[in-house]
Amino acid sequence: MRGAGAPASLDLTALFRAEAASIFGYLLLRCGSRAVAEDLAGETFLAASRLFAAGRGNEVTPAWLQTVAHRRLVDHWRSSSARRRRTTRLLAERRPEEVPPGDPDNRVDRALTSLPERQRAVLVLRYLDEYSVSEVAAALSLSYKATESLLSRARASFTTAYEEIDDD
Repeated sequence: MRGAGAPASLDLTALFRAEAASIFGYLLLRCGSRAVAEDLAGETFLAASRLFAAGRGNEVTPAWLQTVAHRRLVDHWRSSSARRRRTTRLLAERRPEEVPPGDPDNRVDRALTSLPERQRAVLVLRYLDEYSVSEVAAALSLSYKATESLLSRARASFTTAYEEIDDD
């Protein structure tokens, strides 16, 4: 327990030193990205610092930190999923008359062409040709479940490729 008049930052510093590696490891194991784990751990300790600043530092425990870290991770996943849906919507809304086919300056085309052939095919059939998942499955001689799985991987790959392309 903190002595009377001792600055809260000392307790926060001690807490950070004692728990930072544990919180970072918890996040890294679940998200697989050092950069994301570092960001989320930083957000977790920022939340702790706010409680300390409000005079409620005694509420911050290792279990509290882990709960906050978990919530930040869930928020990150939701945000990533929403970003993926927005990017997929860009692909779905793109119309051939808007951009000449093969236009190297078009981010959507560049992202699509960077994908493996099978992922590109499933995205083109589903979103550009507007096939149903069943029709895509039939066209590619896949089961419905395999097509859903391929679509999921292709959307994630497309999102990554799209985000990596500089929009100069």
